[in-house]
Amino acid sequence: MARASAVKMPPEANAAHGCEGARRVLALMLTFSADEHTLTARQLAERTGIALPSVYRYITLLRETGLLAGDERGSYRLSARLIGLARAAEVAESIIDVADPVMRDLSGQTGETVILVRLIGRSAVCVHRVQSGQQLRISFEAGQPLPIDRGASARLLLASVAPSVRKEFLAPLAERDPEAAILLEKKIVQAGQQGYATSEEEIHKGVWAAAAQIMHGKRMAAVLTVPYPLVRAPAEQRAQLLSRVRSSARAIENGLRLARR
Repeated sequence: MARASAVKMPPEANAAHGCEGARRVLALMLTFSADEHTLTARQLAERTGIALPSVYRYITLLRETGLLAGDERGSYRLSARLIGLARAAEVAESIIDVADPVMRDLSGQTGETVILVRLIGRSAVCVHRVQSGQQLRISFEAGQPLPIDRGASARLLLASVAPSVRKEFLAPLAERDPEAAILLEKKIVQAGQQGYATSEEEIHKGVWAAAAQIMHGKRMAAVLTVPYPLVRAPAEQRAQLLSRVRSSARAIENGLRLARR
């Protein structure tokens, strides 16, 4: 009786399949945030659009590697092992070496938390922060993902990618609320043309944020953002507050140019 021979996939097909699996694993990890630090498999499936059986397979992999921890109730959270990875990534980021003293100076001028945000995968991620000493302050952690469809930082980051890629990023919003997606697209284009953006209560209640792009050559390397509690950002002072952020972003750009020499 003849035996059926195994059909071999071409190398490029195997590579594409592997990349897609990696993207999905990263999407699951980036779903966790300070506000949603514990999630069930079903919640992860709903937020990422990944089929539930696949989510369970990826959860098994992440638990085996020690990156995900679970409990008896079927809830999962990122493990403490990621703290070390976050620190290693932070140290490896050359832009942080240049940005840190500028961010500390800006935090000293404003008295506010200052964050550096980059586009990682499909998320706007805080890669570095200088925390405010104020009792009332906005708290961010390195590695914390921010919504990609809300906030001043996200608009600038989305302005840096090709329109076709941006369309993919915003597909979930366009499906939920087409009018909101059209309006956001206009704001993104405007932010890209200006090189800065502001937002009010888009991510956190009671917060106004000012953000400015940081260019490294012809590409956007990151976004510098200061989230201000509304009580410390009256309308008549916002132009001045934004000017400080933009000036600091230019200082980081100059530092990056010098570092390349």
